[in-house]
Amino acid sequence: MNIKLFLVVIAILGGLCLWIGKISSKNIKTNDDYFLMGRKLSVIPLCLTFFATQLGGGTLLGAAQEAYQKGWIVLFYPLGVALGFFALGMGFGSKLKNLNISTTAEIFEKIYKSRIQRYIASIFSIISLFFVLVAQGIAAKKFFISMNFQSPLIFVIFWTILILYTVMGGLEAVVNTDVLQTLFMILILGLTFFSINLGNTEIVNNFSIQNIFVSDVPWITWLLIPFLFMLIEQDMGQRCFAAKNNKIVTFATIGAGILLLISSSIAIYFGVMAKKLGLTISENSSILVESVKLLTTPTITTLFMCAIFMAIISTADSILCSISSNVSYDFLISKNISSKKQVTISKAVTLFFGLASISFVFIFNDVVTMLMFGYQLTINILFVSIFMALISKNPSRLGAYISMIAGAISFIFIKFIRVPISEDILTVGLSFLGYFIGKKMDKKRVALNEIED
Repeated sequence: MNIKLFLVVIAILGGLCLWIGKISSKNIKTNDDYFLMGRKLSVIPLCLTFFATQLGGGTLLGAAQEAYQKGWIVLFYPLGVALGFFALGMGFGSKLKNLNISTTAEIFEKIYKSRIQRYIASIFSIISLFFVLVAQGIAAKKFFISMNFQSPLIFVIFWTILILYTVMGGLEAVVNTDVLQTLFMILILGLTFFSINLGNTEIVNNFSIQNIFVSDVPWITWLLIPFLFMLIEQDMGQRCFAAKNNKIVTFATIGAGILLLISSSIAIYFGVMAKKLGLTISENSSILVESVKLLTTPTITTLFMCAIFMAIISTADSILCSISSNVSYDFLISKNISSKKQVTISKAVTLFFGLASISFVFIFNDVVTMLMFGYQLTINILFVSIFMALISKNPSRLGAYISMIAGAISFIFIKFIRVPISEDILTVGLSFLGYFIGKKMDKKRVALNEIED
C-alpha cells in the first residue's frame, strides 16, 4: 500500500470538503437554511446524501467484520437498511414531508399536542444518534490502526476536518460533500471489486456462498432494527423535510436503497473471502481492510482505503448535523432570539457534540454493538408512538405515553431475562400493546366525559 498516495488523496478530499463548508456557509441566514437547506433539496443530491448517510462504518467495516465470523447471513443488516429506504419511498417519507416540521420529535407536539413528549422523544433521539456517531468514530479509529497509524493524531485531524465543515455549512455542506464523497466511493468500490477478478481468478472461481443461514446469529435484529430505525431517525427525516416535494423523496430513497445493497454486498464479500482464506488480524484491525490488502494491488488498496474513509466521514457528518438539529429546534429556538444568533448557537451546538464524540471514541471499541444499542434505544421507546401518529386517524396521547414507558421498561429488563423469541420483536410488541391500552383508556375517558356532560 502506498501511504503517501493515501495521504495526498484524502488531504485533497479533506481540503475540498473544507472549501465546500466555507462556500455553503455563505447561503445561511436562518436555522432552516442551516439544517434544511431552505427545504429546496433536489432529487440527485438527495439520493446521494441518503446513500452516503447509511454507507458508513456499520454497513462496510462492521458488516465485513461480522461476515468474517458469521458468513453471508450478515446481508440481513444492509437489507434492513435498504428496506427502510424502500418504505420511505413508498409513502412513509411523503408523510413526513407533508407534516412540514423540522425534527421527528416535533411529531409529538404537532400530532399528540404534547411539548413534554416532544422533549422526551428528542432526548432519546439525541442519545441514540450520539451512539451511532461514536460508532463511526470507532470505525475510523480502527481504520487508521489497520494502516499502521498507531498514533491517534491522524484520526483526530481528519475527524476535526469533519466537524469544521459541518459547523460551517450545516446540511448544505453535508449534502454537497456527500455528493463528492459518494461519487468517489462508487467509482473506487467498483474498481476494487472488479480488480479481484483480474488478479485472483483462481480464488474467485473456487468461491461459493455457503452457510448463509446460521442458527446462532441475531438475524432478526439485523433485519428489523435498522429497518424500523430508518423510518423514524432524525437524519432520514431531516432529508425528507428538506426535499422540494414528495416525488423527489420517493425517487431518491429507492435509488439510495439499491446503491446501498450493492455497495455493502461488496464489503460482506471481502469479509467472507477473508474467512475462507484463513486470514487472521490483530484485535484492533479491520477485516475489510486486511482482506482488500491481500486480494488486490497496493494502488487499488490505497484508493479503496480512501473510499472507506470517505464512507465513514459521510455518515458521521450527517449524524452530527442531525444531533445538532434536534438540540436546536427542540430546545433552543426562541422568538426572542434573532435568526443570526440562532444560527450561531446551532453552530456552537454542532461543535460541542463533534468534540464530545472524539473523547467517547477512545472509551469504546465495538462498532456493531454501539450501532445496535443506538438503534434499539430509539426503536423500543419511540417507534410505535411515531408510527401510530403517522398512520392513525385519531392518535392517542395517552397511548403514546404508555407505549414509550412499556418500550423503556422492556428494553431494560429483557437485557437480564432470557426469552424464547426475538427480544426486539417482544419489546416492540409490548410497546404496541402499551399504545393500544392507552388508546382504549382514552376512549373510555372521552365516553365518561360525554355522559357527564
